[in-house]
Amino acid sequence: MLRILLQFLKILAIAALALLVVLGTVRFFRYAVSTATPRDIGEPIPFTITEDEADADLADRLADAGLIQNPWLFQQQLRFADGGLIAGNYTFEKGMSQAQIISRITGAAEEIASTGDTGDAPDSFTITIPEGWRTEQIAEEYARLGGAGGYDAFMEAVYAVDRSQYWFLADLPGDQGLEGYLFPDTYRFSGTDPALNVATMLTNFGSKYDEEMQARTAEVNLTVHQVVTMASIVEREAVLPAERPIIADVYLSRWEQGWTLDSDPSIQYALGHQGNWWPTLTGDDTWVESPYNMYRNGGIPPGPICNPGFASMQAVLFPEETDYMFFVAKGDSGEHAFAVTLDEQTANIEKYLNNEP
Repeated sequence: MLRILLQFLKILAIAALALLVVLGTVRFFRYAVSTATPRDIGEPIPFTITEDEADADLADRLADAGLIQNPWLFQQQLRFADGGLIAGNYTFEKGMSQAQIISRITGAAEEIASTGDTGDAPDSFTITIPEGWRTEQIAEEYARLGGAGGYDAFMEAVYAVDRSQYWFLADLPGDQGLEGYLFPDTYRFSGTDPALNVATMLTNFGSKYDEEMQARTAEVNLTVHQVVTMASIVEREAVLPAERPIIADVYLSRWEQGWTLDSDPSIQYALGHQGNWWPTLTGDDTWVESPYNMYRNGGIPPGPICNPGFASMQAVLFPEETDYMFFVAKGDSGEHAFAVTLDEQTANIEKYLNNEP
């Protein structure tokens, strides 16, 4: 009898142990699943990689951002990746594998195609967007570098953006596109997801237009949209960095005093077309019917005419205080002659545009 009882207790202990193992396995599996598929999976995370950044520092920052779990393992995988680390601005999504991240930041899967066909699209590529480009020029460059869907897919992504995700688009008129807000920079673009690329540029804009700039915007009694619109004109007009704050001051003074801006770049924007986005103007062009013709319309344009850089936005927020109300280009040097009175401006026009000695 005692023997039977001992055997029963032994079986009961084994069964209990097995049950604990099963319960432990289920708990571990649930934990693993919850860790691998977080509720915020797919959340876009902006991330910048700098030149000559140490692998260990990069791994730690990725871990802090919630993009990887094991910095040491990431470093080991990175060591064996094809291609070197590529500096730039990225947007990753939570839930991406370490292999996917490494592929993006090293160009291991990159194979630049000459067309925008989906089948030939590279996994990712580096793109440099200069200050002063129109949205269409960015779309053309995306297509040239092999982005999936080419020009049309990129432009569709621009117009499909959920604006509620970006605070700085709050006062953007409903009929306005994203011109002005696709921040010029060097990026590591996805070759297959143009929407992600648009989000990357918008996120970069939001980080650049920081709290100090927001406070200054309120201080000078402007909206973000007005600042970006004026900055876009300054961007296209100014060639020499030192002249940006002066040109910004002239435009702001004319606007404040109810004068027309007489801005050539805004007419170029109105007349631009594929193949010639910034046409050379003639005297007749100042009569063109367009809300962007600031020779005929008062105030400022309905929206930005290009995507300005940080320096041009700073110039609008912190213009150089002058008495100038006019300026004219001194030939092709990029330098301008500034004037306080119309007589001075007329003399400068005769000197620099009519080639008088």
